[in-house]
Amino acid sequence: MPFPPDFLFGTANADHQVEAHDPTREDVWDLWERHQGLTPRGKGTDFWNRYREDIDAAAAAGCKLFRFSIAWARVESGDDVFEQGALGHYRKVAAYIRSHGMQVMVTLHHFVWPAWLEREHGGMIGEKFPDLFARYAAKVSEALGDLVDWWITFNEPSQLTFGYIKPWWQSRYYMPPGLPRGSDVDAEAEAVGKLIPNLFRAHARARKAIRAQFPDTKVGVNPLVTGFPTWLQMLADWGACHRGLSEAVFKFTTKGALVSERGDVDLVIGGVTEGDPTRFEFSDPYLRTGKAVLVLEGFEGTDLTSLAGKEIGVVAVGNQPEGWRRDLPPQVKKKMFPNYDEARSSLAAGKVAAVYGDAFFLLPFELNNRERFRFLVTGLSDEQYVVVAPHGHQRLMDRVNRAVAQFQYDLELACSVPWISQPEAVAKEAQRPLSLHEVFSGGDSLPDHLSTSRDLRRIRRRGRLRVGLRTDAPGVSNACAEDGLEMKLARRIAREVLGDEAKLDIVPLEPVERLEVLESKSGWLNWAWRFWGTTSLIANANWWYLGISGRLPEELCPDEAIGAQDFVGLDYYWGLPTWRLHKFRLLEDAAHGRFLTAPVWPQGLFHALQRFHRWFPDQEILIVENGCVPEADGMTRGQYIKAHLAQVERALANGVPVKAYNYWSITSNREWGHPFDPNTDFGLYFVDLDKDPTLIRHEAEGLAVLREAIKKRTTP
Repeated sequence: MPFPPDFLFGTANADHQVEAHDPTREDVWDLWERHQGLTPRGKGTDFWNRYREDIDAAAAAGCKLFRFSIAWARVESGDDVFEQGALGHYRKVAAYIRSHGMQVMVTLHHFVWPAWLEREHGGMIGEKFPDLFARYAAKVSEALGDLVDWWITFNEPSQLTFGYIKPWWQSRYYMPPGLPRGSDVDAEAEAVGKLIPNLFRAHARARKAIRAQFPDTKVGVNPLVTGFPTWLQMLADWGACHRGLSEAVFKFTTKGALVSERGDVDLVIGGVTEGDPTRFEFSDPYLRTGKAVLVLEGFEGTDLTSLAGKEIGVVAVGNQPEGWRRDLPPQVKKKMFPNYDEARSSLAAGKVAAVYGDAFFLLPFELNNRERFRFLVTGLSDEQYVVVAPHGHQRLMDRVNRAVAQFQYDLELACSVPWISQPEAVAKEAQRPLSLHEVFSGGDSLPDHLSTSRDLRRIRRRGRLRVGLRTDAPGVSNACAEDGLEMKLARRIAREVLGDEAKLDIVPLEPVERLEVLESKSGWLNWAWRFWGTTSLIANANWWYLGISGRLPEELCPDEAIGAQDFVGLDYYWGLPTWRLHKFRLLEDAAHGRFLTAPVWPQGLFHALQRFHRWFPDQEILIVENGCVPEADGMTRGQYIKAHLAQVERALANGVPVKAYNYWSITSNREWGHPFDPNTDFGLYFVDLDKDPTLIRHEAEGLAVLREAIKKRTTP
């Protein structure tokens, strides 16, 4: 059956993800990306200058709604210093959307806020934040409110809590601003206890300011909804309403693993990147490298086009089988190898034309006959290596991180080697002491006699540190004349843990087995602990709408915010039914930018639509975001769109007043510090953000499906 005649199909983007970085108007994510060693946004898609192109594309697809966001840092460059030029620009964007017969949806806060706001006022947990946000909203409304049909005050407020909560299985905060090192659960609870009511107050006051100018406009929010089974979601929502705040944050999220897992080795140093699965403890990054292509010195080609039609060696480990599709010409043929030594030997024998992989292992400084090879191209990606341990070994990791800091002296001697893409970014910045123990020991961990962890005691009783190194690493590989940097790091760690670098046992590992040796029979206990922690965090409850409907304690949702909305918005991407809950780690992978394996459950959208209709029976519901990478959980982007629109149709047939469906996003964009690859590309139009300086838009799979769906469902 056709959708209602006034149903709105649309698409969207967000300022930080598509607008170019302006060093004079930085937001908190610009600082976060730089200091956390993440992928910077760079030019984005240059939407600031090319907005007409993307709006034209949306209109051509049949869209009747276009969502964009305001860069607060551009609009208010300093406290109460508003830039009329920036406000005028956004008015032009809104007017251009209107000129195509589309309605305008504007987001005021899409995960970013000005650096000056965080520095001078404490950011979102500062006392003045609600009024500062309302002032900003009023200025934006004054400039373009007559052109705006729908306002989003806060994009996914549920996710903003992760800037103040760091579960024990994460080594870093997922997003800014983070809390100081050593912050315990009480500090996290205090921060979240300021954040949530501040968001409610800021939203209510911004809505009041906007509607004072334009009484008929509609203001709301779009929380991210994860597709949990109804029974589990009800438990999470009950907990948010009936537990104290400290319990809602949940103490065991910061207390560490339930058990200390024991693998065949204590640590693995084997070219593991931060993008690997999050089932282990990770150290600070010790080395920065990237994908490259190695050829023989006499190879005649000068760039990647010279590889067309040739057979290329690829090591079957980590993200390399995935990366070669992204980085190499489509005409190449691949041949898989178990390690770099065999791949290089095949190259030397003329059996393959080139080898693709991590530059650090492709051409190590210590390689015998190194002059026989050269790089055809380097810098195809930007990655960081970390040391890995089983869960439950945080004190050991504290010692590893001290050794990593000292290891920077070894790196300084090798900074001219081409596989280090940004050696200056590897060095740890000096940090102010947070405790007297830090002054005394040079670190911020607890002294050993106060630690309850058994991992260091077990290693010290044994008197030896067992470290797994790859068989193709310099120092283990027969192809290398001397020890390499990873062997030197292992010795530094042994010195830090046992006081003697000679008390080190090296365990050679095949690259494909480098993580298996860390797995433990007791791992299921930590799996259950993480599952309970993940599903019970307040961030995964429907706390925003529980507050708006008056069900949260007043300490979380002040009275002024109850009922302060004109529609129900939501974002929905992934979910798990009851029978797949054992796959919940796939949801964690998605949270870390690995969307190719994210779990798809379209029925979760239907359940969410029904739930919110019960809570707000008189208000329209807008799906503000729904979208997919090229393929997820075995489902292509086109199949994903069809499956989720079928659930929207099902909800409409059941009387749920769904008003809009917005696909995320119109183009490829920068996904919050993650490397740009198929894992993070939701665009209906593909833009090669790293390799194409012209940023040409190419129609991607899924656009034709959405175009046809719009035509089919809006035609009587």
